[in-house]
Amino acid sequence: MPKTKSSPRPETTGLLPKTIDRRAQRRTHGPDRRSGKRVTVDLFMNRFVDGQPYLCRMLDISRTGARLVPILEPDSKRGPRYMGLQFQLPDRDDVITASGEAIRRGGKTVGIRFTNLPPDSAWAIESFLSFV
Repeated sequence: MPKTKSSPRPETTGLLPKTIDRRAQRRTHGPDRRSGKRVTVDLFMNRFVDGQPYLCRMLDISRTGARLVPILEPDSKRGPRYMGLQFQLPDRDDVITASGEAIRRGGKTVGIRFTNLPPDSAWAIESFLSFV
């Protein structure tokens, strides 16, 4: 028995949902995958691991993360994945606190993504980035 069509195919009537084609969007690969502006800094900061502060040097910062060089750390082959961060930006008096996740380790540096950034800290970073 031959099949009878009761309605036209959806792709010929335009009834299919539009798909998002992300192939044309710019993707960043390699060492710089941040979408926000990155600013070079040179400052000391505390990285809290298991409740203990360890001295680090921040090399750059963006709205979404930072790049650090650990200076004093506990003996560990693999550094911590989650940590607390505490630092002061140049020409500011307020102390910025954040939580972060290590997403990249290369050589002596560690790429950190901010996972919890209080509104005051986010505002301070945005303000710093806009004036540099």
